[in-house]
Amino acid sequence: MEKTTSDLVRDELKSLTDYSKKVFSTVHSFAISEVWKILQLLVASTVRIIENIAIDLSGQEKKQLAMELIENFYDDIFVHIDLPFLPSAVESVIHSYIKKILMMLVDSAIDAMVSTFKDVGIFSKETVIAQTDRQKKKPFKDFCGNIGKIIGDINDGP
Repeated sequence: MEKTTSDLVRDELKSLTDYSKKVFSTVHSFAISEVWKILQLLVASTVRIIENIAIDLSGQEKKQLAMELIENFYDDIFVHIDLPFLPSAVESVIHSYIKKILMMLVDSAIDAMVSTFKDVGIFSKETVIAQTDRQKKKPFKDFCGNIGKIIGDINDGP
């Protein structure tokens, strides 16, 4: 059975998630500021990957796919988020609320990113059609390169 464009996007994001798990294998908890930085990078990469691969989907379908994939990434990577002003017992209780708030921000970030990319011409039909296979991998490479910078920030501490 031939894969759909949604399946191809899911495969790409699974590779990105697997890579991130390796990069973050020694990180036991994330500060909320690092989580938001990573999610912003992920939004930009996910939007570009979906726009480049899933050209047959409607805008609403693309957004639903992006939200699904980003939420899956969140669940796989951010097992523990450190909120230094709260005791550990309370942190675990409000973890789901933190996720809900961050996903609301991600939802808005997707809209903003798509709008910005359209405004600057990244998503013009001519641009998307003209991209080569090498260029289609660029969002993945961009994310991987930038996530390394964030992990450096996490390991360096405040």
